[in-house]
Amino acid sequence: MKKVVYFLTFGLMLGFSSCSSDDDVLGSESNSAVKTSSKTAKIAVTDPSIGTTTTLNLTSALLSSGITTTGGKYWQNTYVSNTNLSVDIFTFSHTATSSGYNYWDGFIVSNVNDITNYGSGSGSGGSDGWVPHQWGTMAGSGFGTSSTTTPGTPGTPGDPYIVAYWSSYLDPQNPEASTFSESGFSNWIKIGNTGIYTVEGLKINMHPWPYYGCLYGDGFAQPFASGDHFELLIYGVDENGVITNPVTQTLADYTGSSLVMPTGWITVAASKLQALGDVQYLVFQMASTDSDPLYGMNTAAYFCLDKLSVKRVD
Repeated sequence: MKKVVYFLTFGLMLGFSSCSSDDDVLGSESNSAVKTSSKTAKIAVTDPSIGTTTTLNLTSALLSSGITTTGGKYWQNTYVSNTNLSVDIFTFSHTATSSGYNYWDGFIVSNVNDITNYGSGSGSGGSDGWVPHQWGTMAGSGFGTSSTTTPGTPGTPGDPYIVAYWSSYLDPQNPEASTFSESGFSNWIKIGNTGIYTVEGLKINMHPWPYYGCLYGDGFAQPFASGDHFELLIYGVDENGVITNPVTQTLADYTGSSLVMPTGWITVAASKLQALGDVQYLVFQMASTDSDPLYGMNTAAYFCLDKLSVKRVD
């Protein structure tokens, strides 16, 4: 829970300010009921022709000016406000501030190959060590890295991948059947411009912070015990701006005497993704049995993704 580690004092204030910052300028697209913030509208995205499949292609050029850290680089705009990450036909939500303190949520890009447990031996609260080291993925690299990359070997970054942090305080719970707005949700991906798409593929990976938190706890999170689970919820937004029922992808599941947490890239089943129907956006939320009734999840709300693949249908 990054926001609690350093920002307990600022948490509610930042929550309201980040919501209002996107609400300041809202427009409506002529072909969509979805509200669009000005920072997204400034990015010119051209829809491919109907029937075309586009797969997210994260190149090293995205990190040419990246911030160097242990094991690689992360996006230079991570703490820059009013910036969304735009790759191919995909626009990834992103909120940030560096005014007095650093904060971000949404999506960034990274190639960091570091899977150290920074919750071990950290300062007060047990999570302090994670804040400067929140850029990794348990696979150690993006999916399909051409060279052999051993996870956790500093100085040997592989292909880039997406790191996501979900700010649960911002999002409404159980949003299915409600109307989507960009300003109302922490983690969304806009697909194309005005086209409609089906989701054909997606790779998901566990982030090191929740991975080790589920194993050992981290000062906020408790070690998982039998019956505990941690999931990613994926929603679609249809052409009318209505949010679909979610697809659930398990990240950690303690059944019986065994905690199962895959460390490699997980392929989200195509049949699951196609159940989202025809969409303009994807919205991501998370859920954990280790949650606080006031502050939400104690499990760190991070996940990683790669190779999002969509097909334009209209």
